[in-house]
Amino acid sequence: MITQGKYSVWFKTPIGEGAGVVEFGPDGKLSGGDTTFSYIGNWTQERERFKAAISARRFAPGPPGVFGMDAIDISVAGHSDGSPSVSCTGFAKQAPGLKLEVTLIRICDD
Repeated sequence: MITQGKYSVWFKTPIGEGAGVVEFGPDGKLSGGDTTFSYIGNWTQERERFKAAISARRFAPGPPGVFGMDAIDISVAGHSDGSPSVSCTGFAKQAPGLKLEVTLIRICDD
């Protein structure tokens, strides 16, 4: 199961790949970012399946994003079996033909 807390996130499309940090917060809120993009959105968990709707927006100059755009709206879905690593797939509303692959790895709390 996805639980509240911080996760390292690695993502890729046929255009490129990247990495960042995401926090799954209470009440289904999600936030995070990397060196050039910020992420905000919502997530839900139903048994072993989870879904997230995320808006990613560029806030600093840098290399092209994995969709080649500076503002995107992404939907992802995945299966969580309780392990610290979760894989999911998704698409951006602005580029529905590009598949997004995502790996989340739980960052242990101190």
